[in-house]
Amino acid sequence: MGLKVKLAAALIAMVAGAPILGAQAQQMMAPVVNNSVYQPSYSAWDGFYIGAQGSLIGMKSHEVNTVIAAPPATEQLLGDIGGSAGVFAGYRMQLTDWFVLGVDAELNNVATQFEYNGGNYGALKWDTAVRATLGYPVANNVLAYGTVGYSWGRFDMSPQLGAGSEFTAGGFQLGLGVDMLVTQNVMARLNATWTHYGVNTVPGPAGRTSEPSNAVIRAGLAWKF
Repeated sequence: MGLKVKLAAALIAMVAGAPILGAQAQQMMAPVVNNSVYQPSYSAWDGFYIGAQGSLIGMKSHEVNTVIAAPPATEQLLGDIGGSAGVFAGYRMQLTDWFVLGVDAELNNVATQFEYNGGNYGALKWDTAVRATLGYPVANNVLAYGTVGYSWGRFDMSPQLGAGSEFTAGGFQLGLGVDMLVTQNVMARLNATWTHYGVNTVPGPAGRTSEPSNAVIRAGLAWKF
């Protein structure tokens, strides 16, 4: 009789202690990782930024019937190298550890002109652009990217053609660049673009057209929020 009582008591103790042993075993097991626990570490490029930049600009324009040269010349190729200063801003979102998508915009005051045989025949006064960016992080703080966008520029041909020969032109823009996070909030950039503004009618006598384009190299600093 005493042996049966002892066996029954031992059985009751085992049943009562099973939840405690189960809990202890569960604590000893490795934690389960799920989407609510795991957060990626590749968000260094997320957010807004705003900055200032300086640029070196190579200008070119194919002019038709501009009376730049004495008859019978009817067209000329103008060119010059100048510079600009401006501001830029944008937003980026890092979608994966190798894919960064963004939008970028700029506004510049331009100091360059079109020249032919040493004479000034016009100038680009200002330009602005909006572009999409697609980047690849080549390091934790370095982003290489390509851009595609649209640019507008204000052209003034009055030095040769007289007052009233100003016009605004727009065209597609392609580019490549590299941005680097110097600190968590300070970003340095270096990029280059090529823009073609199309064939534009110049105000004034009929038949005058201007086909400007430029290549630009920019360097800038920005604050990243």
